[in-house]
Amino acid sequence: MRIVVLYGLAGGGHLSAARALKARLDGPDCEVIPVDSTRPFGRFIDFFCCDLYRFSAKYIPHAFGLCYRLTDRRAGNSRFMRLAAAPLARRLLPVIEREKPDVVVCAYPFSCQLVAILKNKGLLRAKVVHQLTDYGTHAAWVSQEADEYWASCGEAAKELERRGVPREKILVRGIPVNPRFSERPDRAALRRELGLPADRPVLLFMAGSFGVRSVFRVFRMLDRLEEDFEAVVITGKNEKLFRRFQALAERSRHPLHPILFTQRVADYMHACDLLVTKPGGLTTSEALAAGIPLALFDPIPGQEEDNARFLVNHERAVLLSPKRPPHSLAELGVRR
Repeated sequence: MRIVVLYGLAGGGHLSAARALKARLDGPDCEVIPVDSTRPFGRFIDFFCCDLYRFSAKYIPHAFGLCYRLTDRRAGNSRFMRLAAAPLARRLLPVIEREKPDVVVCAYPFSCQLVAILKNKGLLRAKVVHQLTDYGTHAAWVSQEADEYWASCGEAAKELERRGVPREKILVRGIPVNPRFSERPDRAALRRELGLPADRPVLLFMAGSFGVRSVFRVFRMLDRLEEDFEAVVITGKNEKLFRRFQALAERSRHPLHPILFTQRVADYMHACDLLVTKPGGLTTSEALAAGIPLALFDPIPGQEEDNARFLVNHERAVLLSPKRPPHSLAELGVRR
């Protein structure tokens, strides 16, 4: 069986989901091929789908939230998304056909609408699956042409039903994460290898794939705690933020280790006692798989708010607020 997984580079999560599906499903009888679903469309569409998303999420999140709500029809089948996708669908078709797939998994909402158009016109015969990558839903994830939905959780499955998706099309399979996050390596050995202390808690701060600046404020809030701990901050690809944390490390109350983009996120999660992060679907799911407590900050209006609500309601995370800063590590789920 050949499976094409369509992702987008609007954030790191969709690509991570595609890679996780490959790691999970690849085998003697199954080949998984991740494909960037926006690459065939040129720089303008790449800017609209990816760069503009990153800019709005980073600098004007409320504008992003407004757009998210305006394009979200309760019944699904987003007319706006379908209209925007129509001229582009045929350009994606040869990219898919080149791989001769038996199944096409859409791990990026815009690709759901592209593939739906191809399926509707009889141009694509492969089975179509929509893989949700957040704990809520949006109209962009829904199309009548989809053969199956892999929902992130029971609540998302029920929401898909309320949007008109037949129950028999929905499977609750969770958000795919790389199997490395589910491993349980020797924690003490990992700490020694990473240069982290064995005798006090270590907090891991993640700024997302493009390094949101608000993590600097969040660290300073927790740095006021009197309890002893060390901190690791992964700033993604934001070199300016990395340098700010380097300067802060010289005067912070708690020892601080800034790190740029790294492929060892799973190791750091296994080695640390708490993850402080924005509530992206993939990052939080990786933390749940690794068994590390979660403290969330600044959810973007839209899917991140859905994720934060789900995790807090299920007591899998706490939501940080500058108006009510924590008084102890225990409030954040850190066990001594």
